[in-house]
Amino acid sequence: MEKNKIMNRVEDRAYELFLNSQYPEALTLYEEAIELESEVRSLYWYLGLCLLFQGQLEEAQLTWWITLEESESIKNEFVEFICKTANKFGLDLNKCDMAISILEAAIGLDLDRIHNIYFLIALARFYALATRHLECMEIAKQYRELVQDLPNQIFANHLTLHSLLSLGNQWEEVFALSEEQSDLLMNLVKVQNDNLTATDINNLFASTFFLPYIQDDPIKNRSLQNSVSKFFQSKLQHQQLSEKQNNEIVTTKRPLRIGYLSYCLHKHSVGWLSRWIFKYHDHEKFIIYAYFLFDSPDKADSVREFIISHCDRTYSLGHDPNEIAKQIAEDKIDILVDLDSITLDLSCQIMALKPAPVQVTWLGLDASGLPAIDYFIADPYVLPANAQEYYSEKIWRLPNTYIAVDCFEVLFPTLHRSQLNIPNDAIVYLSSQTGYKRHPDNIRLQMQIIKSVPNSFLLIKGLSDREGIRSLFIEIAESEGIISNRLKFLPMVDSEAEHRANLSIADVVLDTYPYNGATTTMETLWMCIPIVTRVGQQFAARNSYTMMINAGITEGISWSDQEYVDWGIRLGTDENLRKQIFWKLKESRKTCPLWNAEQFARDMEHAYKKMWELLLNQLI
Repeated sequence: MEKNKIMNRVEDRAYELFLNSQYPEALTLYEEAIELESEVRSLYWYLGLCLLFQGQLEEAQLTWWITLEESESIKNEFVEFICKTANKFGLDLNKCDMAISILEAAIGLDLDRIHNIYFLIALARFYALATRHLECMEIAKQYRELVQDLPNQIFANHLTLHSLLSLGNQWEEVFALSEEQSDLLMNLVKVQNDNLTATDINNLFASTFFLPYIQDDPIKNRSLQNSVSKFFQSKLQHQQLSEKQNNEIVTTKRPLRIGYLSYCLHKHSVGWLSRWIFKYHDHEKFIIYAYFLFDSPDKADSVREFIISHCDRTYSLGHDPNEIAKQIAEDKIDILVDLDSITLDLSCQIMALKPAPVQVTWLGLDASGLPAIDYFIADPYVLPANAQEYYSEKIWRLPNTYIAVDCFEVLFPTLHRSQLNIPNDAIVYLSSQTGYKRHPDNIRLQMQIIKSVPNSFLLIKGLSDREGIRSLFIEIAESEGIISNRLKFLPMVDSEAEHRANLSIADVVLDTYPYNGATTTMETLWMCIPIVTRVGQQFAARNSYTMMINAGITEGISWSDQEYVDWGIRLGTDENLRKQIFWKLKESRKTCPLWNAEQFARDMEHAYKKMWELLLNQLI
């Protein structure tokens, strides 16, 4: 008994030192623990990690190997240990490089194919998080070559598409792979594979994520999305939660409990936009809960703190969907609002468990297609009139806009024309988007605008692989007869407020298609800068359209490629028109729906009341 107490104290202290990056001290204690209890394999595994983090790779791998020669089950335990530890460093501690080091070292052990697959999956994810896109692509392709089953083929393709789109200059491969991905997904749904594991489902929730970036075809994409989400939800064998909650609905007589679920309730586009509804909620009629996923409560974040200050109850939550769903059910949430959709597999799993009687998707992305989601928040413009035909969720259209804000914080500009060797009398176009949205067909239209407007320049900015995006733009520019010095590639800046201030360098902003800007469009309109958008059919191709309408302007809204080019040329050559738009947008701040967050909150609350009434009527 005394030996066990000593052992526990040594092991606990060693782990504490390990998490605090005191690896030499932790190593010494793990060696002591092994002397006390040499049969405990995890002690060797932590000892190996201590060696690894001190630059002793071969010694670390040898230490691990000592424990792995006995049985297949021990190898399985080791794989689980390595993946969990990598997640601890990469997700909880935000140390992606260390997670990558752990997984690279484990792959170097050269275990069998099955075990290496788990390491490759995890490594590809952390390469993606660390924006090491070339390495992510290489690992994803290695993973693809090792697997024959549909779930793993689909997930390997998803990881490869992520890296290809992030690189920005591999579009021919993107087009081919996206077609293959659609075919594989249709086959998976058709076959109705009953052998999917929880890991398979977790990996595959976002498998359709990139389709809207590639093609504006909502009938095809939504049909596939709905089928895939329905299939995955059917594989989650957890129904007791929703049944228990539904039995209590009729007896509930109190202010409605609204729960907001997201990993983005901080300095993130979703956080910047959604914070206003928290500010304006009527707390006499609604009790507001916020569920922060993958939260970092110790990290200073003004948006997160703002949201918390306007909630009645908040939670900082981890990774277990069952525990999170259980908490939501225990809180007796009436209406649960998902702000993530398929941007986060965890959110999809939680919503699929149906922890609230009414569930809604809003803001973060297009709808997930999960049968457990009752409503998708839209407005008169962001979806076509016939959209209900291909959505599984009931579309709930608010009167004016599906999002509104009071304002955006803006600092002083730090970017000036002289720094870029751009003359003061030049026409400056700006396109500021992520690499995913840089569709080559849209770039070609932008080049036609630049070519047609003398003394014009295009500034290009956004999260992406800099060299990949540069080569893509320059290749298309040269094919259109434009010299590359008319293109200026901008670095990212330290804060959102600085980014918004620097938008003022532009005379005209050129939106992307088939995936529009959203937050970037609202920031552009707030800065009173003309914008050209191409309106499509899918949700992602109509964000700028609804935002421009709700900011009181139609100038720059185009319904075809030719109109996009025409508006781009006209706004570049007509200074008086640009001035008129500037003043219209300036005045719009006083009266237009896009800038009236308080009225928007009332509209959302009215929607919540009606949703609840409809549910109660169904139960009578």
